Amino acid sequence: MKPEITRERIVEYLRNFASSKDYVFAMWLEGADGLDKVDDYSDIDFWFDVKKEYQESFLHECIKELQKLGEIDSRVDEIRKEIAQSNIHLANTSEYLTLDICVQSHEIRGLDATCFTKNDLAEKPLIQFDKDNIITFKNTPKLNIEKLQKAFNNSKNRILQSSRVIKYIKRNQYGEAYLKYIENIADPLVTIARIIYTPNHLEYGLCHINDHLPQEIVQKLEQFYRVSSFEDIENNISKAKELLGVLEQQFIEKYGIITDTK
Repeated sequence: MKPEITRERIVEYLRNFASSKDYVFAMWLEGADGLDKVDDYSDIDFWFDVKKEYQESFLHECIKELQKLGEIDSRVDEIRKEIAQSNIHLANTSEYLTLDICVQSHEIRGLDATCFTKNDLAEKPLIQFDKDNIITFKNTPKLNIEKLQKAFNNSKNRILQSSRVIKYIKRNQYGEAYLKYIENIADPLVTIARIIYTPNHLEYGLCHINDHLPQEIVQKLEQFYRVSSFEDIENNISKAKELLGVLEQQFIEKYGIITDTK
């Protein structure tokens, strides 16, 4: 049995390989490595910036090179215009050590894609090399209060329109009731909590919620995803409206604006 390959060995191996290519401008790690939160369950989020014409071919080069370290036992590719991406796992590594390889070209994505916010709680690059100084940093952007107010009101009104969920309960259609409950009750509560606590990261939803929000709030929100019956959903709709009232008051106190139902 081959010895297990470590994350440090994989990072070093790809860094040496990529830095030798004149069409690869930069390499950095995101996720747990960038945020200094690596544990036994962390994957590796690789990012490469390359010349436009090598965007997809370099991804396949990386995969071929990694096969020299070990057999690939699972692989999921997603090739888009702006990013060529593959998520793979090497058989001789920890079952949790998946490798998410993303290859981009700044000619396609633009340099904004490699401009990071200083001291951001969600996204920070761990730079491996940067030949052309394409990775830059900016101050935290000023909040768009109008955007936040609109997002709050949209989420609030979804919760208030609980009839969109209840009608499926009355029809005895659990699948549909569950779907509409998540869309119109549970997820909007998370959005509202993020508006209050992480206004620059509304799009993250439940992703990394334990790292981004106070534990007291996380525990309350998690309860809304623990449902297994029509009764659970109905009870949580009432609790959601109670929590909405509390969060709305916090929103008003923080931003000094009045919410509405328009």
